[in-house]
Amino acid sequence: MTEKDEEPRDADHQVLAPEPLEDEQRLARRTLLAECREALKPLPSDDLHEIPGRPGVVFAVKDYSKPDTLRELSGKEAARKDAPFLFRAFETGQPRPPQPGSKRAAAPRAFTIHEYLDWTVTAPDPVTLDDLDFGGFRVVVLYPRYLSLWPAPGAVEADVAAAAAEDERLAKAGGAAAAPLRHRRLACSRPAMPVLQTHATPICAATIRAGPGFLEVPFYATHESKRNKGYGRALLEAIEAICRATGIPTILLCSTDDPKTRGTWQQLGFQVSSQSQLDALGVTHMDLLHMDNTVQMHKEVPPQRPWHSLCIKHEAYRQRVYYLPGYQVPDPVPLPLSSAFPSKPSKPTKKRPKKRI
Repeated sequence: MTEKDEEPRDADHQVLAPEPLEDEQRLARRTLLAECREALKPLPSDDLHEIPGRPGVVFAVKDYSKPDTLRELSGKEAARKDAPFLFRAFETGQPRPPQPGSKRAAAPRAFTIHEYLDWTVTAPDPVTLDDLDFGGFRVVVLYPRYLSLWPAPGAVEADVAAAAAEDERLAKAGGAAAAPLRHRRLACSRPAMPVLQTHATPICAATIRAGPGFLEVPFYATHESKRNKGYGRALLEAIEAICRATGIPTILLCSTDDPKTRGTWQQLGFQVSSQSQLDALGVTHMDLLHMDNTVQMHKEVPPQRPWHSLCIKHEAYRQRVYYLPGYQVPDPVPLPLSSAFPSKPSKPTKKRPKKRI
C-alpha cells in the first residue's frame, strides 16, 4: 500500500470509517429516480383514451425517445411536427442554440430553451453524474375526437354483422377484440363507443415524468387558436387520470413566474411550493428541471369523481357518454322583456338643406 492508498487514521492510529461521498449520494438518488420513472413505461404509447365528461376530446401518451420509422423522422423531428405549438410557446423571442461545429458551440455557454425542449421530449438518459438528467419523460397530447354521423335506419346492418363476426373470430383467437379493456383503469371504466378516432393534430400537450411520489410537468402549452376554451383543463384531467392509474399522489408543475399565469394554475387547484413544502414531499434539487423565471407549484391529485355511463342507441349506432348522478342543470334566469328584446335606438334625422331657386 502506498502513501496515497493508506486508510485515514486519527491521532491514536485508529482506522476511521470513510465519510459518505457526495457522488455516492447522487448516484443513489439517480438510481431511485430511474426506478420511479418506470411507472410510465407500461402506459401504451399512441393509444387513444377518453376522458369522462369530455366527449369531444381524447388523449394519448407519446414516446419520442425512439425514432418514428413509419414517417422516417427522428424523435425530435416527430415531436416538433406533431405539436409545434409546444415549442413555439417557449421558444418565441429566445436566442437559438449555436450551429454544431461553430466556435460558439465549442465555447462554454448556458443551454438554451430550444435544447431543453428537445432533450425533454426525447428523454435521453444521462451518461455521467454531471450530465443533465432528462430520462423518463413522456408527452401527453390532447386531440379533438372524431365522431361518425348517426347512420340512417337500416343502412349498416351488413357492416355490423361483418364486424360482429370479426370480433367473435378475434375473441376466440385471443386477439384484439378485448383491446379496449386492456387499459380501462387509465381514465374510463367502460370501453369506448364508438371506437376512439381522431382526424386532426394535437391541440394541447404537456411533458410528464414520474418521480418518488410525484409527477413532474415542466412544459405545458395549448395551440394558439384553441386557448381559453377548456382544453388545458381537459388535459389536466387526463394527467390526473394517469396519476391515479400509476398511484402517484402529487403533481409538480413548473410555471412561468408571472401573476396571470400563477393565477390561472391556482384556479385549477395548484399552489406555489415553498422550500419547506418541497422538503416535506421529499423533493431534492436534482429531481426536477430548473429554468429561469419559473416557479414550482404543486397539487394533490383528487380522487376519481363518481361518473356513471350511459349508452345511447339508435339502430346500429352506439355511443357511450358519462354523467354525474344527482347533478341538476340550474334553471335559466328569466330575463325581462326589455332585456330579451332590446329596443333599437332610433337614429337622429338629418335636416336636408333647402335648395335655393
